[in-house]
Amino acid sequence: MPKKKRDSRRKKKEARAAQKAAPDTAVDKGRAAFLRKDYDSALKLFSQALEVEQKNEKLYSNRSATHIFLQNYEEALADAETCISLSSEWHKGYYRKGVALEKLLRYQDARAAFKKAEKYSPTDSATLKALESIESLLKELAISLEETAADNPDNDRFTCMVKWMKDGGCKFPKLYLKYYSQDYRGVHTLCKIPPSDCVLFVPKNYLMTNEVAMESEIGKAIQNSGYDMRSEHSWLAVYLIQEKHKRAKSFWKPYIDILPDKYGNMPMLFGGLYKKFLEGSYALTMAKNRMESLKVEYDGIVKSCPAFRKYMFLEFVWGRLAVITRIFGLNIHGKKTSALVPYADMLNHITDKQTDWQYDDKRKGYTMITNRGVARGEQIFDSYGRKCNGRYFVNYGFTIDQNFVDNDAVFRASLPPDDPHYRMKLKYLHNSPAREFQVPPTYSEDVSVLSENMKPRNMFSFFRFLHARDSELMLLSSADGYQIKDVGPISIRNEVSVLKHIAEVAKKQLKYFPEPLAVDHKLLKVNKFMDMNHRNCIMMRCGEKETLHWYIELATKAIPLLNMSWKDLKRIAAKCHQQQTRFNYYVTEVVVPLVKNQK
Repeated sequence: MPKKKRDSRRKKKEARAAQKAAPDTAVDKGRAAFLRKDYDSALKLFSQALEVEQKNEKLYSNRSATHIFLQNYEEALADAETCISLSSEWHKGYYRKGVALEKLLRYQDARAAFKKAEKYSPTDSATLKALESIESLLKELAISLEETAADNPDNDRFTCMVKWMKDGGCKFPKLYLKYYSQDYRGVHTLCKIPPSDCVLFVPKNYLMTNEVAMESEIGKAIQNSGYDMRSEHSWLAVYLIQEKHKRAKSFWKPYIDILPDKYGNMPMLFGGLYKKFLEGSYALTMAKNRMESLKVEYDGIVKSCPAFRKYMFLEFVWGRLAVITRIFGLNIHGKKTSALVPYADMLNHITDKQTDWQYDDKRKGYTMITNRGVARGEQIFDSYGRKCNGRYFVNYGFTIDQNFVDNDAVFRASLPPDDPHYRMKLKYLHNSPAREFQVPPTYSEDVSVLSENMKPRNMFSFFRFLHARDSELMLLSSADGYQIKDVGPISIRNEVSVLKHIAEVAKKQLKYFPEPLAVDHKLLKVNKFMDMNHRNCIMMRCGEKETLHWYIELATKAIPLLNMSWKDLKRIAAKCHQQQTRFNYYVTEVVVPLVKNQK
């Protein structure tokens, strides 16, 4: 044996003996921290040990394993590579490399690493298990192109985008796109996917963020013009338009090519036929307001920025719709931003989401992680959050079934001029006697709403203020004046008046719809529509009518209870407390305290 090699072995042997003689070394402490799952401490200790023993392959192996648990996959791979360079015939380095590569979604490379580990240790159980698992996965992923792309009418464009993404380091080996119709598609799994599995990785340079848009040619031109954007979504919209006009010269062309050419499913672009189906629905007003808002934004940009005048208003509408239907809110290195994320924006919505996503600062990219298992061939979904069908429909162009709890309707009311306390009440309404609320069918505070006028309790609060009389007004006063927003139940008389008034408003709103709720229910049961737009219109108006009917029924059922004595109500109240429904919640929170405390 050469003297140099003998000296090297001797030094390693002496170093290990020294470690054994000193059980409190950084190595031992690192191993102890690793075993108790204190991975941050283990990483620090292994790194300290490596400062002393820079040629110790086992320390690199240990630190690689620690990086895996800390989800530092690139660092884990680097340590595994160093381990291999120090001991090219030790199986553990290849095993660590395989684990890191698998976490980075590089499955073919991971298999090759595990095969190398098997070569140097044919009986190692961890290696054999990992190799069996990765080979089983690769076999399952080997679905033929014909099976996954035969029904894809945009196969050429989509194939170009996939190649563009993979060339740039994007990873999604377990997913494929499936078409159900010309305009409807979804993302499916090629294999069974366990919980906590990364199914999509998109590096930062493939994220179209607000910052990218603002630093572009058109972005800088608008900033230099002094125009103040009304919506942050407009930055991405104008950038999309600019890049679309560049055609092949744009880095983003493969992505832009798969975006819809038109948005015929969006209510703001509906013609007379679909508008007829929506007669009476607030969706028409919401869509009209949205289009007017876009026109104001477009006119403002054009007026201030000459460079944008070559683009037409409908192009701007296209850009804004592309953004609103695909946008992700991300936090990149501590800064909140909005971004378009290729492939991720193709997932359809489901309320009970299967995935969680974020910008991963460690991996320097967007990651989508499953939060539960997904079967092979199953569609994989994202969630747009709990919303009423009005927001789903006007913002995204779809509605969802079984959304009764989150659907809503519009209620309008104003302070009547003949109110005996009109002037005093008007003062505390800031001289604005009318209010409009858009609320779901519940009294609960567990609602999927954003603004104050969409909270049912705020609507009840306003109606209670409207119907407060004489001494009841004193109950609402404080050092800051009358508290209109948080007015709780006042009296039985007041609450009965409130319920009657709300029911009257609901009945009035129902008269704006040409057809009754029963017609919508029948249409949805038969389920024979011209197209999805037709069905979405019926779903939209049905949700509003169901909400209005709920408030009418609330008044019908609750008023008799309010007129009972506590002795008669007690048994009913006990049942309501045991069975939690939306009506029973109102009884428990409002009816019971009023009746129980009546004098």
